[in-house]
Amino acid sequence: MIAAVVPLFAAAALAIPGSSRTRSSVDAVGTWLTLAAALTMLWWSPPFLGTDRLGAFAAIVVAAAAVAPGLAAMDAFGRIARQIVLAGLLLAAVGGHPILVDAGLAVAVAAGSAPRLPLVWHRVPLVGAALGLVLFGSIMPPSHLAAGCAVLGLAALAVAVPALLPLAPLLALRFVGPELMAVGAAGLAICAGGAVLRPKSAWIALGHAAATAMAFGLRTPDSVFAGLILSLLAVFGQAAADLAKGQGVSATVAAAARAGLPPFGVFPGLALLVLTIARQFPWLLAVVLPALAALGWSALWRLSPPRIVAEDRWAASWVRVALALLVGFCLPDVCTAWLRVLATEALR
Repeated sequence: MIAAVVPLFAAAALAIPGSSRTRSSVDAVGTWLTLAAALTMLWWSPPFLGTDRLGAFAAIVVAAAAVAPGLAAMDAFGRIARQIVLAGLLLAAVGGHPILVDAGLAVAVAAGSAPRLPLVWHRVPLVGAALGLVLFGSIMPPSHLAAGCAVLGLAALAVAVPALLPLAPLLALRFVGPELMAVGAAGLAICAGGAVLRPKSAWIALGHAAATAMAFGLRTPDSVFAGLILSLLAVFGQAAADLAKGQGVSATVAAAARAGLPPFGVFPGLALLVLTIARQFPWLLAVVLPALAALGWSALWRLSPPRIVAEDRWAASWVRVALALLVGFCLPDVCTAWLRVLATEALR
């Protein structure tokens, strides 16, 4: 809960009149402090919250996803709204109780839509219905109907509000089952088709989220572990792309990291997913391999020829690319063991 409170203090500080540079510093410091508070949940969380491993991991993913955009140019109202979005997402991640989860999602949706409400007003009915489906699926006794409603609601929210994209599959993991696998597989196929017909980076991010949901829905410790790795790598890949500037080598590598072109970004997570499917559900490869190939092709089509520029030397995106490589290929044994335990607990 401390991690969810920090962004609220940052939002209050941003409301105080000040220069653009001061607001930028407050925004960045608040976001980094939120990430630090989320990391402490690996070792300790207030007993009255009862935050489990999944909640702690979801909080870390949400906080890590918020770090890179905090450095972008934005007006005061936009920065305040972004901090409130972060607080809402963290409440949904660690709240545990269905009412708290839905309240956190509602806060995040409202704050995320506020800066551009005239442009997204038409999405309000869809978002309201999606929040209702999530709440209905959460409070109803466990059943296929309840799980299906919750998963569909989370999928609709992820499509309508991009800020919810890193969190939605992790919340759906609490409803692990065939419904999650079906929605994930269908979403992956749709995103692949969209990427081929109208190549856009948004299709790639949605496709990787759908692949993560499908991994969770396969209901095996190995597939859930692959999904957890994929969700974390997707954050680093997106952060690298957000931080890359210009047309230099760093921008090209960051785009490759977001797309999952080997060996960068989400590639290790996608490889784990494919290996798990090939070992346990080989018939699914008929859907997964063409979809991933389509997403990769759309990314290659968008890449510009790399050329060395002055910004390449100190580009902040290199750190995110390196973190993705570290997590994907050199994850310490203690972290792997912790994620393995989380994958096993999520299936109980």
